Amino acid sequence: MNVRPIVFAALMTSAVVFAQPPASGAPRSDRQTPAQAPRADTPAAAPAARTLAPPVPRREGQPVNLKIDFTITDQRGSAPAIKRTLTMMIADERTGSIRSQSSVFQVGDVPLNVDASPTLLTDGKIRLGFNLQYDWPAPLDASATNPNQQPPRGTVIKTALHDSVTLILESGKPMIAAQSADPIGERQVTVEVKATVLR
Repeated sequence: MNVRPIVFAALMTSAVVFAQPPASGAPRSDRQTPAQAPRADTPAAAPAARTLAPPVPRREGQPVNLKIDFTITDQRGSAPAIKRTLTMMIADERTGSIRSQSSVFQVGDVPLNVDASPTLLTDGKIRLGFNLQYDWPAPLDASATNPNQQPPRGTVIKTALHDSVTLILESGKPMIAAQSADPIGERQVTVEVKATVLR
């Protein structure tokens, strides 16, 4: 009997047995557990509902009218002051406008424009914003009225005034809102404002 084939067969059988992987149920400490994939039947988390802030309602003006008086005082040196008065009626939280224009010989157009927006406050006072444009012509000498004769050098022909003011007023009480000076001559223009609530 030949022993070599029997020993060779036994060795091959042992190698096959040891080469087989362990059973699936046997735990192995060196194996990493793979991350579980999400199940297809699991519903996704619903997005958080967005809470929208309610719109801020626009403040409506009170059902009252306000009378706005503008008094423009034009002082030319020592000459008597010239006054111009403008009056407008405006509802609370609304805007009023006045447009006036004159054509002056050898000077051109002279505008007098004003825009005003009053707001009646809770304490009874009035917040008034206004824009005023007043372009006043300088008086010419008698010698300059001759169209063939030019006025002397440095003569002021016209001065423009633009005021933009917001202030707090008490009903029926006037207040000086602006006081402007001619940049060259001795001339001052004062703007006085009075707002009155009409009940």
